[in-house]
Amino acid sequence: MAGILVLRWYLVKSLSGDVVAYRGEGPVTEVGFQSWPSGGKSITDGTTPTLPSPARPTGETGTEDTGRDLQSSNSLFHPSAGPVQAGFFCWDVATGEINCDPSTFRLHGLPEGSPPHLDTFLSRIPESDLPEFVGALQSMAEAGGNYQIAYRIAADGGGWRQLEARGRVLADAAGAPTRMVGVVMDTTAAYERQEAEKRRLYEGATRNRLMQQLTAALAAAVTFRDIMAATQVGLQEFGASGLAVVASQRDGLSVVASYGCHDEELAAVCDADTGACFPLQDALARQAPVFVASVTDLAAAHPQPAQQAAGGSCRAWAAIPMADSRGPIGACLMGFPSPREFGPEERALLVAVAGLLAQSLERAGMYESQHALATELQRGMLHPGPLSAPGLTIAARYQAATSGMRIGGDWYDAICLPDGAVALVIGDVQGHSVHAASLMGKLRTVIHAYTCEGHGPAAVLARTNRLMVEFNPDPDRAMFATCCYLLIRPAEGTLEACTAGHPAPALIAPGEPPRLLDIAGGLPLGVDPQAQYPTERMLIRPGSVLAVTTDGLLEAAGGDIGVAIEAFLAELAGAATADLEVLADELLAGVQRARRRSDDIALLLARLTGPTVR
Repeated sequence: MAGILVLRWYLVKSLSGDVVAYRGEGPVTEVGFQSWPSGGKSITDGTTPTLPSPARPTGETGTEDTGRDLQSSNSLFHPSAGPVQAGFFCWDVATGEINCDPSTFRLHGLPEGSPPHLDTFLSRIPESDLPEFVGALQSMAEAGGNYQIAYRIAADGGGWRQLEARGRVLADAAGAPTRMVGVVMDTTAAYERQEAEKRRLYEGATRNRLMQQLTAALAAAVTFRDIMAATQVGLQEFGASGLAVVASQRDGLSVVASYGCHDEELAAVCDADTGACFPLQDALARQAPVFVASVTDLAAAHPQPAQQAAGGSCRAWAAIPMADSRGPIGACLMGFPSPREFGPEERALLVAVAGLLAQSLERAGMYESQHALATELQRGMLHPGPLSAPGLTIAARYQAATSGMRIGGDWYDAICLPDGAVALVIGDVQGHSVHAASLMGKLRTVIHAYTCEGHGPAAVLARTNRLMVEFNPDPDRAMFATCCYLLIRPAEGTLEACTAGHPAPALIAPGEPPRLLDIAGGLPLGVDPQAQYPTERMLIRPGSVLAVTTDGLLEAAGGDIGVAIEAFLAELAGAATADLEVLADELLAGVQRARRRSDDIALLLARLTGPTVR
């Protein structure tokens, strides 16, 4: 990261002797160091250092020639690889004096006549980096051997210059460090390349992460509204401020969905006369992406659309054709608030976003069609209009799920019998699909028929159960249902209750707290053809309210089911005197605020208003 001091050093035991062989990187291939004289003088004779021949181990041919070259040169340093942007130095650890050549001063931005002392060079290092730099020097001096350290100095034109020093720490006979000799090189270009590569990798990782998030959001979205909301959030992360999805139709272009675009911009996009050369039309005509980096670039190719776009909020555009499984369907226009150079990676990413958006919209269209069909099917199977029965005041509600197909198998019914009795039925078929809704319609019809034949609650559920088993010939695809059957005789004030795996109803008698009825119950419908369903009989007073719901209402509260039941009973505390329609809305108000609900809900409230005959 630019602006942060990077310190690296290697503490390696090397061969002893005054001549140290160093193999460098880049232009510097091999550098020889000669022992330094004391006195702390800098090399300022203006001669160009020349690198000596590569140092060879003692005993090899050429050692004598190397020694003669060192003695005959006017400089203490003898480059052998040609001129390089490097300087040579020797730091006396005890005195702090530095012998160096003019290049070392120039690399540090110092005049050649500067005091040859360590403090002079330290003055060029930022104060924030000094403690770590000085600590690294001390550590390297104490450790001895070869070292390498990278640091920065302030550049003349602003910014920073990156330098790197490498060399060897020389010690006396006792092992105490005496001198640090080495070469310093300007590594700014290499450092900037490394930082650019780091930025490229970081930006690529960021794009991948954002793309994964957008893909997951689009996969979870099932409606057009959800898809556009997820796309808006995702494209904002990529810098886009507006989006228009345009469909190709016989009479021209039509905006299917948009956000962040002014009406004038949308009109220019879809108007065949004024926007005929807009990038979107180019993309559709060529069936290839079109990227416009600025209004200036747009004006150079299409003057008229550029005038219209000048008053808009976007200053760069990406127009990308869209296709689904059926073929081309239109295009999307992404707008950016400022001029933008679209690099290869960003272009590929935006094209991928357009592809994901097209697939999501196709899936949403299929979902909407299926949902509309299923909704009509379910609406036709539920009881039409409000429920009513002599001697009872009834309020009923059905709340669809907010995820999946948004349909299910919950139902309710009120069946008036010739003798004045009223059967209140509520049930829940397993699953949330068209199959569950159709099975619910069958069960509702069957229960209605058995009730009208004059069978009691237990017989109705037993016969329905056997028929439900016949509906499940394949055990692997078997479906089950729960049901609560309440037979009320308002004139007598009696109740016969029977349940098949369903939550027990609640009774709220005048002046008494709400309580769940103690009903033995039986297995869900469709499990065991021989299942029996015990019936509980009791008296209920006028003004009493019966409340029964499916498990979707209780599970919507989350947490423990026992806690949910207690909360449900607490909300029924004033039911004996409350308006049942208002109470039903209040009971569903909490779950309606939930963003996602995986189960549908049926609710049935009934107050006994008829006289009681003793």
